[in-house]
Amino acid sequence: MDMDDDDDDITQRRQRPNIGRSPPRAHRRPAMPAAPASAAASDAADAVASSGAGGGSSSSASASSAALDALARSNLLRLASSELIEASHLRIRPDGDSVRAHGEARWAPSARGYVACVRSVVKALGRTTLSPDVAKVSSVEGGGDEEAARYRVPLKSDKFVKSLEDGAGHPWTFPFGGGSCLTLVPTGSFAHFGNAGLATKSANGGSVPVLDVAVLVGDEDFAGGKDYLNHRYADKRNVLAVHVAKQLSQKKHRSKVGTVHLVDVFGDASKVGLLLTPPLDGGSGGGGPSEDGKKKKRKRGGEGEGEDESNGKAKKGGKARFRVRLLFGIARDGRRNPPSGRRRDDEDDDEDDASEGASAPTSGCWIPPSRLLPDRANNRRSEKPGEGRSDDDGSTSTRGTPHYTNSLAEDVHLLSTVELINETLASLSPAPSSGGGGGSDAAHSPSVFHETLLLSKVWALQRGFLRGHDAFTTTTLAVVLAYLFRTKAVGRRTGSVQAFATFLKFWSETDWLGDDAAPSPAAAGGESSAAAVRARRVARKAARVIPREGKSEARTIASCAQARLYLDDVRKHRNRRDEDGERQEQFPPTLLELYKDAFASRPDEGRHVDAPVLLDPTMTINYLARMSPSFVRESRAEARRALKIVHGGGARGGGGGDAVGDRSSAFRELFLERRRFWTRYDAYVRVPLARIPKRTGGDGGRKGRGKGREEGDGRAPEAWGNDADDLGRDESVRRGVVEVLARALGDRATIVRALTSGNGEVGGVDATRSGKGGGDPHDVMAESDQLRAVPIRGVPGFSDGHAARPSERAPAPPVAPPPSTQPSGRRAEPCLVVGLRLDPDASRRIVDRGPPAEDVEGAKEFMSLWGERKAQLRRFRDGAIVRAVVWDDDDAGGDASSGAAVARYCGAERSAGGVAERIVRHVVALHFAEGGKGRRGGGGSPPVAFELRDVVSFVDGAAAGGSSSPRPPPFADSLALHKRVMTAFESLANFLRRNTATTIDRSSSGDGKKASNLGLPLSIDEVEPLSPCLRYSALFPPVPHPLLGADGSVDQLFGSSGDGAKRKVSGANVGAPILVQIRFEGSSKWPTSLNAMGAAKCAMLVRLADGIEEMKRRRSGDEDLDAFEGRMDVALNRLDLGYRGYSWRIVVRADQELRMLRSLRNPTEEAKALRSFSSPLRPPRLTAVAPTLRRQSLIDRHVRGAVHHSLVRAVHTRHPSASSVVRLARRWAASHLLSDHVPHEAVELLVASVYAEATATSEEETTRGPRGGLNVDAPPSTAVAGFRRFLRLLASHDWAREPLIVDPQNHISHDDQVLIHAQFKAVRGPEYRNGPAMYIIAPTDYDGVEDMSGSKVVGEGNVTSPQTALPANATEKTWAPTVTAKVPERVVLSRAAALARRSLDHLLTCITTGEVGNSWVAAFQESSASLTSYSALLRVDPSYVIDPGCSSTNADCAIIGAESKLGMNDQVQTYGPFERSLQKRYAGPKQLRKKHYTNLVLEKDTLHEWQPVKTLVNALRLRYGEYAIFFYSEFAPDVIAVLWRPDAFKPRPFSAAVSEFKRPVTEPWTGDSLVITNANDLIQEIGHYSRNIVSNIKVWT
Repeated sequence: MDMDDDDDDITQRRQRPNIGRSPPRAHRRPAMPAAPASAAASDAADAVASSGAGGGSSSSASASSAALDALARSNLLRLASSELIEASHLRIRPDGDSVRAHGEARWAPSARGYVACVRSVVKALGRTTLSPDVAKVSSVEGGGDEEAARYRVPLKSDKFVKSLEDGAGHPWTFPFGGGSCLTLVPTGSFAHFGNAGLATKSANGGSVPVLDVAVLVGDEDFAGGKDYLNHRYADKRNVLAVHVAKQLSQKKHRSKVGTVHLVDVFGDASKVGLLLTPPLDGGSGGGGPSEDGKKKKRKRGGEGEGEDESNGKAKKGGKARFRVRLLFGIARDGRRNPPSGRRRDDEDDDEDDASEGASAPTSGCWIPPSRLLPDRANNRRSEKPGEGRSDDDGSTSTRGTPHYTNSLAEDVHLLSTVELINETLASLSPAPSSGGGGGSDAAHSPSVFHETLLLSKVWALQRGFLRGHDAFTTTTLAVVLAYLFRTKAVGRRTGSVQAFATFLKFWSETDWLGDDAAPSPAAAGGESSAAAVRARRVARKAARVIPREGKSEARTIASCAQARLYLDDVRKHRNRRDEDGERQEQFPPTLLELYKDAFASRPDEGRHVDAPVLLDPTMTINYLARMSPSFVRESRAEARRALKIVHGGGARGGGGGDAVGDRSSAFRELFLERRRFWTRYDAYVRVPLARIPKRTGGDGGRKGRGKGREEGDGRAPEAWGNDADDLGRDESVRRGVVEVLARALGDRATIVRALTSGNGEVGGVDATRSGKGGGDPHDVMAESDQLRAVPIRGVPGFSDGHAARPSERAPAPPVAPPPSTQPSGRRAEPCLVVGLRLDPDASRRIVDRGPPAEDVEGAKEFMSLWGERKAQLRRFRDGAIVRAVVWDDDDAGGDASSGAAVARYCGAERSAGGVAERIVRHVVALHFAEGGKGRRGGGGSPPVAFELRDVVSFVDGAAAGGSSSPRPPPFADSLALHKRVMTAFESLANFLRRNTATTIDRSSSGDGKKASNLGLPLSIDEVEPLSPCLRYSALFPPVPHPLLGADGSVDQLFGSSGDGAKRKVSGANVGAPILVQIRFEGSSKWPTSLNAMGAAKCAMLVRLADGIEEMKRRRSGDEDLDAFEGRMDVALNRLDLGYRGYSWRIVVRADQELRMLRSLRNPTEEAKALRSFSSPLRPPRLTAVAPTLRRQSLIDRHVRGAVHHSLVRAVHTRHPSASSVVRLARRWAASHLLSDHVPHEAVELLVASVYAEATATSEEETTRGPRGGLNVDAPPSTAVAGFRRFLRLLASHDWAREPLIVDPQNHISHDDQVLIHAQFKAVRGPEYRNGPAMYIIAPTDYDGVEDMSGSKVVGEGNVTSPQTALPANATEKTWAPTVTAKVPERVVLSRAAALARRSLDHLLTCITTGEVGNSWVAAFQESSASLTSYSALLRVDPSYVIDPGCSSTNADCAIIGAESKLGMNDQVQTYGPFERSLQKRYAGPKQLRKKHYTNLVLEKDTLHEWQPVKTLVNALRLRYGEYAIFFYSEFAPDVIAVLWRPDAFKPRPFSAAVSEFKRPVTEPWTGDSLVITNANDLIQEIGHYSRNIVSNIKVWT
């Protein structure tokens, strides 16, 4: 078998036209993973689609346009895929001479020479006697474990353990016949015809190709007899691997062989291989001989790695071109040496029938065919005398070990698998010569098999589904394709994309585990016991057999010798009956059913052995046995998603980018975008491996259970670990953690997946750092995907070995590096990382009810999962008394079960997976902690908690300790603060609507006119919110102010704790007032003049303020009148007032004014000023636009603002974590001095796009739990995951070439999307440099938005359909960005994208390295080097900085404890940065604090808005915006950064009108350029203008 697929590097490309590249570089191949589709192909596709897009608005034209667009998209996918295949395919014959054949890689002769050199060295090995001492580390350093010897490889056999018990006098030895009994033959992709599956370096994650060579052992004196039992053969094989490695790494061979590393094949530590790296001497082909046997001089100037030497394009020396991996296996037939006839030392074991299976498929192998049946227990735990029973009669004494047995079959079938694939390839193309894989030039053109295999390989690699111990390999992908070709599911004339889609369909629709949707036991009328449920799963489970060439699958099974052997075994030995004549045990009727039953988990017994079944034609090996259930479920979901992309549906919602415009996105999403482990999940948790107890396997016992546990603690020995004899301890732990966590989380988690080699980030490390045997012994070679290779030659004291002790068949894993070698802040102990994708709704559930009381078995399982202490009897409202688990207490998620204190945040349940995190902590402490470790004070290790959990401390406060707290801390719960503001808004809206209802005054003084309580002539129909705090988007929600109408309870709750401080309150509202708008009822009496209209609106606001004051004076009895307090300020277009403790800003929306402005043809200057769009970031003269756009100021505020508010609030209501993501994003933007450059509306739309992309897909697929179908595109359910997706979107979106369409509720039709892309291309121009830098389109960004009915169009609840909401001339409307029409500028957007990329990389590093502490805060800070990139820095006086904790250079992120008095009792309360920031903002600036007593108020006037630095920055931008760009942080404006515009300092002609800040040019004059901007004068002017706020100016020269 091909054990892994690191096989790739450079192949020679066929000559092809260089289409559409400008400017083209001669013979330069595209670097993957860049899109290989040519620009000409894309333009052709656009032309095809556009030919039918503009032909009218009829339904037939629209259908034709959609069909043409789908055709263009599929053609472009085929073109791009063909270029990917051509750039990825690598060809190198395994046999041949030193002459390079046509189409081969340039270094192919060197690779063949290197393999021949290795073969000669291995064949020269002499006869010797081997023992485990060969693998023993020569010098062992402490590690605190002096009694345990350490070995380079894990040794687990009973013979080895017995030798340790007997001591040095009885060593375990075995003869080795030397190199003559070893056969080295190519295997894997290296041996496939045409090198199927061998890929270039660029298409294989940056890893050089690895050529697999099988080392077949044919000496029965070395291995034979009963060596298939109890890891005996595995230990001998691994000892032999170390022996061969030592010989290859000898000094005399080092110049030819290079470096030698021990690697884990399949990621399985018990299966050792050798990775050989040729010497990096710059010679031809990495150290091998050249074509004439001499090293040739290199020609300089080469660019391409795979070009002809004749063209002078040779690759520079010093880089590895390939590696060779030696895989040890069992020789069969003619490759075996005859036994010597001696009696073996293990023939006293229990006997097997020597005659069985004489004609079975493994004839010629020393392993009897019957021992390869999946129900045989070939790895048995040691039994004491009198215990257990033997299986002399062929029956099994314990459960079978199918995985262990399949591992033996893998070594037997190393070459037969290659033959199976080559037979399939031979049937698809002209038969190659008999020289070996890929040896014929006739096979130079890859077949559809080669192409499909490469596409599948790249697709799997980009998702982390390749190279893992439980994932795909090149061989497993190849055998799946072989099954499809042999069953005629794919024909030889099928295109590669269609064949790839067939593979995706087959993999996604086959029920490999039997857990697809099925009727419940109650609905099906069946039993609900664990055995009955398992039986139904086994019956549904699919199992496939690869048919023999020319036969069907059924005929292959019927003629299989192994199947007949099983049936004979059932008839002869397994139909025994008891005294009553009943059959003692039921067995599956066929071998295929036996495989399904053997590879099915038994959770009630702690055996998690689930695996898909795909058998070879001999039915002796299951090619998919190593795949874990979590991988199968997730890979099927990803295949389902990819299949949708191939068929044109696209996976991205909310943007329409995959449907129109961006037709190459299908190829990009399938083969270029990475969706690997560290980017797919909502939460990551580390489980310390050192705490996990060792299970002996089989009996579910526990070694060292510890005295810290009570007998009745409910821990079930069968929860996990009883499969250690079959899976091995490492895989048993991995599956145990994943399956127990999935069972405990239930529907709260849709995916639970462990990090393994192969599914992490691609590292691309390409050199052996410890190749010469020196340096740090832990400096191992990190290939890619965290594949680990340990050098065979290391320095003395190398402790990276496996500890072995007497009477223990589970060696300890390699010790962790010493603490001195670990970077500060990182975890020193090894951990298992588990990724969780959470359901945002189910994860907030705090109660888990157990089974009914009459279900005894179910109640026992429930208590075994949760523990008796946690699963307590509770009575529910329906009268049921059952055991239940409640997660609202502190012990469930706090210190008692986690071992260390972790802060609990108020918003954890809705945005941080709080309940799920507490469940994980409890389950890990209960089931995966040894002897009380993990409890309070245990070991001092970091607690088991979600990674980056403390990031939410920037947006939420710490909750009160324990459920007995009388109330949450006042400044902690951001949701409660938001809701308090919204409650006040509803009260204000009701008051205004109630008291402006007009009635006819029939009194003598009323004259029959309409009047209201407030004296307004028109009633208020609508009060619409516009402020971010009314849609959960405010980073710091407003806190009720005691001088603005807050009641006494609010004053007592939010008051300061000190007696002296209680008398001081802020005299200003830090921040902006809460913005709302009012809409009056329709009337024909509105004035028809714009000036009069503005005056009427101002008069309405004056009358409203007077009415409120008049009602308060006459005490009209309205209970809300007392809530109005503070000054009322009326400006030209707004009213500021205080109500219920908050500062409000009321504006008037007059629809008549909007219609009037729209109808003006020759507007006056006043009308132009009223309609003109003005941005604080650009001077007014830069906004002189067409008259049709001059009304944007009013439309943006009144119409688009209201609709945007409703759209964003709908997203935040539907996705609870979205609001936290918006607030984190605003904090991040401000921390990097991007306030106002990236408007908060743009931030909200970016976050809405993150959730809309996932929501569009999740609506089409039903998201089910970890046992059923999965939705890999589910929206993020934690704030950290959403924030990382926000950064990735900002950093990776191609803002120059693609618009971002944000449509969370699908209001933009397909025709509108076509129109948006067409208008975008027209605006951008051919060079993509025109138009807004950030081109974001929302449902409100078209020119007829004022015809919409406000927030009712895209509001919450019953939404009007788009067809009825949009105007009739929707096809003629113009779409253009409004939120980002002027900001950010192009240079600012580039900086923001770079900062987002850097922050994302830093957060990824924090997660992958397991850094503890507050290292994550660097993503929210500006570095010193970053500040030096500005032209000047203006230091703000500290008295104007209210909250220094939000500083861009020194952010406050500490979480500390403090004594506080809440309620009646004193208790310790945790405080974080969010609470401290709110407290400082509540206290306000020191200069404006006022004295405040309960019964006496000395000063009542309070400023409704206090933002002096923001006002200054806006003024600087207005006055000096043409010379510089100004940056600052709105939350902690301690510095204002200035960046000069390059165009501002170009020489210009002299003019007296523009001579300000100019000086003569000192350089030689060119033309009429006489003056240049004087930077010194400009800085002095800026300093003088800001002298009252800025204390210091630093200029960078």
